[in-house]
Amino acid sequence: MKKILVAASMMLFGVMSAQAVGVAAGTVVTNNASLTYEVGGTQVNTPVNSNDDVFVVDDKVDLTVVHQDGAAVPVAPGATAQALEFLVTNTGNKTHDFLLTAGQNDGNPFGENHPDEFDATNVQVFVESGATPGYQAAEDTATFIDELAADGAATVYIVSDIPNPQNDGDVAEMTLTAQVAVGGAAGQGAAIAADDRANADTAGTAAGDEQIVFADAAGTNGATDAVLDGQHGDTSAYKVQTATLDATKTSCVIWDPFTTTANYKRIPGAMIRYAIDVNNTGSANADNVVLTDNIPAAVTFGQSPAAGAPAAVAEIRDAACNCAAPAGNVVAADSVTHAAGTVTADYNTVTAGTHKCAYFDVAIN
Repeated sequence: MKKILVAASMMLFGVMSAQAVGVAAGTVVTNNASLTYEVGGTQVNTPVNSNDDVFVVDDKVDLTVVHQDGAAVPVAPGATAQALEFLVTNTGNKTHDFLLTAGQNDGNPFGENHPDEFDATNVQVFVESGATPGYQAAEDTATFIDELAADGAATVYIVSDIPNPQNDGDVAEMTLTAQVAVGGAAGQGAAIAADDRANADTAGTAAGDEQIVFADAAGTNGATDAVLDGQHGDTSAYKVQTATLDATKTSCVIWDPFTTTANYKRIPGAMIRYAIDVNNTGSANADNVVLTDNIPAAVTFGQSPAAGAPAAVAEIRDAACNCAAPAGNVVAADSVTHAAGTVTADYNTVTAGTHKCAYFDVAIN
């Protein structure tokens, strides 16, 4: 008797995924074999069929969280509802919910010289609704990812307030961690805290019999989730951009009633010029910059009453101070005013990386 194994047939019941995740979890795989043979050189026309072997494709849990900001997001001290953007992708083979957590971290994803120097406040996490690109407070209100299909992705925002004050260049690093949760119905599913790798294999016979296997990598850029824990995280950062102002006041004598050369002296009747330099060494413009100066009782604002005194100056120029020979352009004719012994200098905007100088003259009493 000669036996010949001819073929095996496979029937797949359920939906097979054509995506990179592979066959969908819950797919029922049924397989049997058919045997033909000969007796005495004659083909026996009745084949022998094996039993059906049935198993269910298990749930491979895998996910990634990847920050979408190309650099630390610039923020101003005191700013509210500042968003960091992440993409959460279900790289497993079954639809799941994903729970979202934001944490302060020190991962330095952008190679900052001084990472994680302050903590953001009022930290929240929201899922992009798809109505309008970018974080929209009125639209993006979901706090977990609901029913994310295999190979699907969702944009998620960490939204925070920035404490005031902060120094220019200060960095706050934030980690988003996503954790797999039970899917299959609307609403937030329970977190899946453990898988079945330690349990004996159960082949299963129908959709719903699948076991769970964590297949995720460890988090990146300082995220603390571990390999094969059903979670994944990544880190982004805020970076403060603000003005940093320095004010330096100097004086020079520009005239006295008795000296005919340039070597004027600070005697009664002489005129003194004050120069107040404002230097913005920060990375953002400083707006509405106003300086007040209570001048001493020993001097009087404006031109000296002595004969021959030059006309007094009261102006702001767009260059660093040079008391004896002011440089730059006059930015506004009425930018320096005086009332009741107080001089007010309105610098308006001092652009990042520039100087402005206020000049005003007084006479020694």
